[in-house]
Amino acid sequence: MAENTDDLHMLAVALAKLIVKFFKQNAGVEFSKAPELQREYIREFNQKMRIYGVDKFSMPTFVSTVNYFKTFEDLTNNKPLGVLVVYIPQDYVSRLLTLLHYPDVDEKDDNALKDACGTFANVVAGQFKSTVSSMGFIELEMSHFTNYLNTSLKGVDYCTEQREKYELSFEIQNQKRLVIEMSMGAIPRIY
Repeated sequence: MAENTDDLHMLAVALAKLIVKFFKQNAGVEFSKAPELQREYIREFNQKMRIYGVDKFSMPTFVSTVNYFKTFEDLTNNKPLGVLVVYIPQDYVSRLLTLLHYPDVDEKDDNALKDACGTFANVVAGQFKSTVSSMGFIELEMSHFTNYLNTSLKGVDYCTEQREKYELSFEIQNQKRLVIEMSMGAIPRIY
């Protein structure tokens, strides 16, 4: 459980600010409205977090996940402290990458689109890791991204002591184009 019930909210707000700044600096994009932050209970099965792209968008959705760990040993032993889940609708991945000045991706190649979504998730996850450290928490270890189309049948690893997550929704040109979920257990502070 989070050391402080406000820590999860504080981290969600920091993540939302990071995304807004990232899009403004890297793409000159301002979101149509402030990001929506919604605290929710984690849907779990067999100690895995359930993820459903179809719950976020009514079309095929690429999903990429990155886990966070307290130590390299925890990473090696797959004992996650947190998870970041990025959802991008299939019909918007290529446009999103163009906005962010990423190399062109073949819109008909699902594997290339999945990889592009994963690359984006990895960049966001890395910046969030740095943000968390700058907030006075220990520096976390981070997994490589994992990609899915619509859902992970087995679920996604997460800190099973944490029962809640935040869902952040972002609109571009008045349409929801990006959803990010974040859950994090208690992160030790440096001081």
